Amino acid sequence: MHAMWKGTIQIAKFQIPIKLYAATEDKEISLKQTHAPCAGPISHLKFCQTCNTRVEMEEIHKVYDLGGGNFVEITEDELKGISPQTSKTVIIEQFADEKEINRIRLKKHYYMGTDEVGEEAFRLFQTSLLQSKKIGIGYITLRSVQSLAAVWPLEEGLVLSTMLYEDEIRAMDRINAPTHPSQSHISEAHVFVFNQLIQAMTTPFAGSKYVNKYDEALRYLIENKITKIAPRVNVTEQQPELQRSANLEDLLSSLNTSLDYVKNESDVFTQSDFNQTH
Repeated sequence: MHAMWKGTIQIAKFQIPIKLYAATEDKEISLKQTHAPCAGPISHLKFCQTCNTRVEMEEIHKVYDLGGGNFVEITEDELKGISPQTSKTVIIEQFADEKEINRIRLKKHYYMGTDEVGEEAFRLFQTSLLQSKKIGIGYITLRSVQSLAAVWPLEEGLVLSTMLYEDEIRAMDRINAPTHPSQSHISEAHVFVFNQLIQAMTTPFAGSKYVNKYDEALRYLIENKITKIAPRVNVTEQQPELQRSANLEDLLSSLNTSLDYVKNESDVFTQSDFNQTH
């Protein structure tokens, strides 16, 4: 795997040489746009809506819209003057308990590696984070953009994740507030049955079990187009319809229906496994 960034991570006066590797890759199928009459590729031109004419790159200025037709122009030199300096050092400014870092803050993830000369220090850092259940917080500059970053441990190594800033996260208080607080009491019976449902549906997570059904259907469609075979695509699977809950009584009934369904599905799966092995 090719390292996309090389530098050091600094903790007080302690430095570790590191490399970053993209932890994910985009598998989405890309479709191009063409002109229907001639099948020519479509280019996206810069166009002035006032002059009704095509615009060249050197004619384009960047401005901040004040509203009411008023703008403040920002030059490229001014932007360069405030851009973060290129740095190859991730400075850890603090450590925090892992439970304090809301997962919604995490944006893009990178696996961290090191050179042979830094392996011992790297493993020491990883082990200490695992045992203390801490996450390192600092800044990293990637492609001339400075981002807040979190360094957190896995059993196999370390991960660096860029993070959202505080003002980029919307408050959830208005979303999860009950519509009718006086009617929002949930009895222990409901909680007990729901917990049973959760336990009945709990299995070890296997990421390979979940596939991109739309992507598979699109690939199938393309392959059939290529071979001129009429495609028969079924993106969605039939799922059992369960009763939607209108009130607490219906909710308990729906939970019990769901629990019975999950238990029956589990029994069928177990019997199928037994038949295959005997």
